[in-house]
Amino acid sequence: MHCPRVLLLLLLQLLVLLLFAGGARAIYCPAGCTCMEHTVRCIRNKLNAVPQVPQDTQVLDLRFNHIEELPANAFSGLNQLTTLFLNDNELSFVQEGALQGLTALKFLYLNNNRLSRLPATIFQRLRSLEAIFLENNDIWQLPDGIFNNLPRLNRLILYNNKLTQLPVDGFNRLNSLKRLRLDGNAIDCNCGVYSLWRRWHLDVQRQLVAISLTCASPQGLQRQSFGSLGEQHFKCAKPQFLVAPQDVQAFGGEQVELSCEVTGLPRPQITWMHNTNEVGVGSDQDQEPSRKELLPSGSLLIRRAEPSDMGIYQCIVRNEMGELRSQPVRLVVANGNGDGGGNGREHIHPVANLIDPHSNQVWAAAGTYPRSNPNPNPNPVAPSAPLFTHRPHDQVVALHGSGHVLLDCAASGWPQPDIQWFVNGRQLAQSTANQQLQANGSLVLLQPTQLTAGTYRCEASNSLGVVQATARIEVKELPEILMAPQSQTIKLGKAFVLECDADGNPLPTIDWQFNGEPLANGNSADLLLENENTELVVSAARQEHAGIYRCTARNENGETSVEATIKVERSQSPPRVAIEPSNLVAITGTTIELPCQADQQEDGLQISWRHDGRLIDPNVQLTEKYQISGAGSLFVKNVTIPDGGRYECQLKNQFGRTSASALVTIRNNVDLAPGDRYVRIAFAEAAKEIDLAINNTLDMLFSNRSDKAPPNYGDLLRVFRFPTGEARQLARAAEIYERTLVNIRKHVQQGDNLTMASEEYEFRDLLSREHLHLVAELSGCMEHREMPNCTDMCYHSRYRSIDGTCNNLQHPTWGASLTAFRRLAPPIYENGFSMPVGWTKGMLYSGHAKPSARLVSTSIVATKEITPDARITHMVMQWGQFLDHDLDHAIPSVSSESWDGIDCKKSCEMAPPCYPIEVPPNDPRVRNRRCIDVVRSSAICGSGMTSLFFDSVQHREQINQLTSYIDASQVYGYSKPFAQELRNLTAEEGLLRVGVHFPRQKDMLPFAAPQDGMDCRRNLDENTMSCFVSGDIRVNEQVGLLAMHTIWMREHNRLAKKLKDINSHWDGDTLYQEARKIVGAQMQHITFKQWLPLIIGESGMQILGEYKGYDPSVNPSIANEFATAALRFGHTIINPILHRLNETFQPIPQGHLLLHKAFFAPWRLAYEGGVDPLMRGFLAVPAKLKTPDQNLNTELTEKLFQTAHAVALDLAAINIQRGRDHGMPGYNVYRKFCNLTVAQDFEDLAGEISNAEIRQKMKELYGHPDNVDVWLGGILEDQVEGGKVGPLFQCLLIEQFRRLRDGDRLYYENPGVFTPEQLVQIKQSNFGRVLCDVGDNFDQVTENVFVLAKHQGGYKKCEDIPGINLYLWQECGRCNNPPAIFESFIPQTYTKRSSRQKRDLHQQDITTTAESYDSPLESLYDVNEERVSGLEELIGSFQKDLKKLHKKLRKLEESCNAVDSEPQPVVQLAPAPAQPVVVSTKPKRSHCVDDKGTTRLNNEVWSPDVCTKCNCFHGQVNCLRERCGEVSCPPGVDPLTPPEACCPHCPALPTNIK
Repeated sequence: MHCPRVLLLLLLQLLVLLLFAGGARAIYCPAGCTCMEHTVRCIRNKLNAVPQVPQDTQVLDLRFNHIEELPANAFSGLNQLTTLFLNDNELSFVQEGALQGLTALKFLYLNNNRLSRLPATIFQRLRSLEAIFLENNDIWQLPDGIFNNLPRLNRLILYNNKLTQLPVDGFNRLNSLKRLRLDGNAIDCNCGVYSLWRRWHLDVQRQLVAISLTCASPQGLQRQSFGSLGEQHFKCAKPQFLVAPQDVQAFGGEQVELSCEVTGLPRPQITWMHNTNEVGVGSDQDQEPSRKELLPSGSLLIRRAEPSDMGIYQCIVRNEMGELRSQPVRLVVANGNGDGGGNGREHIHPVANLIDPHSNQVWAAAGTYPRSNPNPNPNPVAPSAPLFTHRPHDQVVALHGSGHVLLDCAASGWPQPDIQWFVNGRQLAQSTANQQLQANGSLVLLQPTQLTAGTYRCEASNSLGVVQATARIEVKELPEILMAPQSQTIKLGKAFVLECDADGNPLPTIDWQFNGEPLANGNSADLLLENENTELVVSAARQEHAGIYRCTARNENGETSVEATIKVERSQSPPRVAIEPSNLVAITGTTIELPCQADQQEDGLQISWRHDGRLIDPNVQLTEKYQISGAGSLFVKNVTIPDGGRYECQLKNQFGRTSASALVTIRNNVDLAPGDRYVRIAFAEAAKEIDLAINNTLDMLFSNRSDKAPPNYGDLLRVFRFPTGEARQLARAAEIYERTLVNIRKHVQQGDNLTMASEEYEFRDLLSREHLHLVAELSGCMEHREMPNCTDMCYHSRYRSIDGTCNNLQHPTWGASLTAFRRLAPPIYENGFSMPVGWTKGMLYSGHAKPSARLVSTSIVATKEITPDARITHMVMQWGQFLDHDLDHAIPSVSSESWDGIDCKKSCEMAPPCYPIEVPPNDPRVRNRRCIDVVRSSAICGSGMTSLFFDSVQHREQINQLTSYIDASQVYGYSKPFAQELRNLTAEEGLLRVGVHFPRQKDMLPFAAPQDGMDCRRNLDENTMSCFVSGDIRVNEQVGLLAMHTIWMREHNRLAKKLKDINSHWDGDTLYQEARKIVGAQMQHITFKQWLPLIIGESGMQILGEYKGYDPSVNPSIANEFATAALRFGHTIINPILHRLNETFQPIPQGHLLLHKAFFAPWRLAYEGGVDPLMRGFLAVPAKLKTPDQNLNTELTEKLFQTAHAVALDLAAINIQRGRDHGMPGYNVYRKFCNLTVAQDFEDLAGEISNAEIRQKMKELYGHPDNVDVWLGGILEDQVEGGKVGPLFQCLLIEQFRRLRDGDRLYYENPGVFTPEQLVQIKQSNFGRVLCDVGDNFDQVTENVFVLAKHQGGYKKCEDIPGINLYLWQECGRCNNPPAIFESFIPQTYTKRSSRQKRDLHQQDITTTAESYDSPLESLYDVNEERVSGLEELIGSFQKDLKKLHKKLRKLEESCNAVDSEPQPVVQLAPAPAQPVVVSTKPKRSHCVDDKGTTRLNNEVWSPDVCTKCNCFHGQVNCLRERCGEVSCPPGVDPLTPPEACCPHCPALPTNIK
């Protein structure tokens, strides 16, 4: 009877739990929101309040809703939230405590709302905040202290608000601040701005802060930028003493006034110090409220003076202009009679008469009046000569140390001694900037330099004598700690590493101490010192490892130490299972292993196993049947059918327990391969090893960086080349697959007695077909072989996909991003399919060992001399690099640490993925290391070792992260999510995102987001700017490349804006795609018609042939040989100096730029002239000429990404090593491919490499021509006539570029891609025209920027360079017929700047687009103000021959003279605005006469007034008047009509002043 009730009760309880759980899920994921792991996105949900979300949410996105108010505790419980998006709502009020509890918040977005004020404590206790975005609100005041207690805040954005005043010291406590934007506010630049200016300008450490601010007042500073302000601009005065304090003697109980009256603007703040402690005035709990008072004058009033008031007093005065300190003065209080009687003065202590009024030493009252005796004996103190109580000592000081040097000096005696200091025999009368005299007599030396060294003498004197003490200060260049160990809290059992590196001359040694005891290898089995003691590695933390670790760098000059504290704590959470058992099928008679391993080993951890619910008792059943390993795995030996069932592993510690189980099936089948039973174990191990290596790499690149450590360019290079998103997953999948197969072989070796040596086993023998399939699925290799969906032909027939898919509709992945490179010849790997050349020491090729890539570079490639090229400009090199970043990027390994934990940048071992370059003995530069670190490129799934899954052994093939087509992917990105991030989606305008505005410059690229991990400020001492972001992650590598990216981003936006004006009905996506299509076509035209002929020469262009149409059988994918060797010819024409020229082609004030200083320096582009100086330098300065003995300049082989202490990279050696990594066959293989003779000895190369000395060096290095690396052989060849490459690279380049042209369905010349009229315009594309249109202030360029000006008639004005007429992109089917005025005149859409426009660019500190117009109608014409200028332009458009032009001009002049002598008819201008009006006139030879009687030539255009445009057409005057729309301005703002505008518009508010 009871059983059914119990069952019913249990069912009811279960139902309640299910309902609760379901309700919880419903609450935790708000309706209409997208909930992912730790991320909740509620975009455009029309929310009016903050929804309830899971408490483990880390990213909460509430953009584009209707939230108007944030109440207190609006985000209660979200203590894990790191990113909060509240921008683009309707927020107008935020209550106190609205953000309370968000202790982990890092990024807060409140921009684009209606906020007018913020509570003073809104950001309190948000100490993790790193960025606050408050732009585009109505904030008019910032409360004092609102940004206090934000130690990590590095970005504060407040532009476009209504601020007029800044709080004093409002930003001065933001010690991590790097970017502050206050532009767009009407700031009054009075003394309130001075504290901010002083912080930015005078504090050396804080000059890294970038501040944007423009003054709106006072009138004299209007539109003055913050950076141009100087101290003279502020009407402020430093504090000055009117009355300074003096020594005072008083009786106990008397009132004492210490005078301190000052002047200054703004009014100074006065603080009094008593014996170095601040005097509390007003109410004080320890004293009577009214005994000490600060008077309005600044004087200090002490009522009822007491002996405790005696001592040294100092008045300190501060305002925004500075600080002033008075000389220390003494107050002596002698006891009175205490009753206020008239005999009080008889008790004056006679010591008062012995005080030396000239002594400057702190007077120790306690020595005269012991505290234990409130009524001292009236007998006077016995006079005594000075005696030192503290004296200075000799010291060795570090040069340019960050600290200070203290020289103590104090003396006793009576009268109180006076302290004087002498430096090298000369008296130090007062404090200086580096030598500060203290009130107690000591001397402090600040920021020691070489001048600090010397002899310092302290002299104490009174009327009874003089004593002296001398100290010698020696300044040495002590070792400098470059990488300091960091204090950490380590979980028990976890490994940790302390790094400590130092620099100095001579190079210092590194020693370690632990709790004061020296450490060395051998002290402990789990403690290891590696890499010349720069790394201290603890494999498993124990409690005894907690303590203080001291790293000491020592050389002959001295030593420098730094400490780190390590705490070891036990995990206070239940154990976690790192490796779980998995379901398996076993064969009778075999031994099975069920893994069960905790995430970390800890004391007290218990591991137990159950079989079908029954405990496997370790005391009874652990016999020959069962065995539990130390790691927790269960071995079941000699299994039988009854051993099948469910096995459960349970981990338990004092905080809880966890379990995992697996189902074991026993079969009587012996047909399994030997490795099958190890698949899941090996995969779990492989995944953990690869992920650990990747995470360590991520930590090294993005997280574990000490703020005190110096920059490391090598690490930053890895940051920029590190794959992201889908690319990283692809590389990770292949690496896990490969490592799994290695682990399976290891288990088979350990677990089976094989009949043959296991290294002879292929993995096909070790694993069955289904288990290979399982490994592929587990690792993720399968997912990257999916076919794209190309069914949307409305899109694919017109536009390219972002990732390159669906270009070839028969082979949709040809040329797509994240696919394998193509090959021209079978690769060379040492093991046949994956191991690179040089991996095995001593292996011979054609009877000779492969030389070190570094040895080849130093012996035959590197040169310090350069010869300028006679024909081509440096722009050829820069376009080549820009083009290369559109075509290929081999993904590097996702970890720079081997699977076994070896850090590639610190080890010279050949351990995947590490593939270091050996440094030969007697290397001219590298002497402190044996190698230069290189990491292998990642392989595509299904190649190399992982190819065994795909039915056949396939060589290792690398991944191209980019699309293969010339499609401007370096501007737009190679994947759809990335492309969306680069777009400006706030309006339907099809624009790319832009960054902040810089004076006298047009739009710049946007900055990289904080979460991207890219921070260029870490890599140059003078660098104060974040990285920029564009379509290719290498955009910041050097400033010339960055300028190219900036130019083409601007060109896209220019095209999109023009297309918007022409086709106003187009939506944002159409504008974006059409502009992108034009940009890609421009790049193709410039590449094939202007750049490539200079590279491969006329003979190469003839071999390439004319374009004959699209061929779908041609695979356009990039060849590995093209990316790894042929296209790298451009390195040989790199000029080691980037020239920067102004408008007159003279050097800019900042000078030219050495190439190695241009790497990762985006700030140089923004603050040193913008893009124009670099572009002028590229088109005006010749490239480097490649000669037989001048290949790569040492800027590239000896200083590439140079660091302060590590090994700079060698580009030539890396090119050679990368070719070997990619399995490139030898030089001879490709000679055969290109129908060149196959060389049997080096003399056979004389036809292509004519220099005998070069051939001899090649022989000494390689031994046989078959051994020569293809890149080296290619660059050493003599250049073909009219080209810049030899015959081999000419062949390889032609092969690839033919495929890029013929195999691209959307190539610009393919019929149907553009209309014939549009194609004519595209073929007018000219990079010089692009520079004119989007450069900051280009007014003259060459017609071909790749050829020196002297070879093409010099420079041309921008107005003489043709461009693309975008009116041929007008969709006339949807718009009205064009007016008659356009029947014979098509307006241009590219810019022809007048001289007046150019002057305006110099006079205004704002960015204006050259194509801006006052009205839409005016944009249809480009007519200069002067009539003659307009006529010349019109005539020029009709004349192509110089003789005809002269004849036409003479006829026009004669005609004008004849008409001027005749009576002029009167012409009435029709007033109707909507339709063109035809006005009759008496024509003479097709001329017209306007309403003022002026004769107009046929097709002449003029403006009778600012609203009207007229045209003379075969004797008829056609006028078109602009129609003004209705103007609605904000309340209180009246529409204005500027003098040169037709229609009124709303004036810009002061807050919009830029």
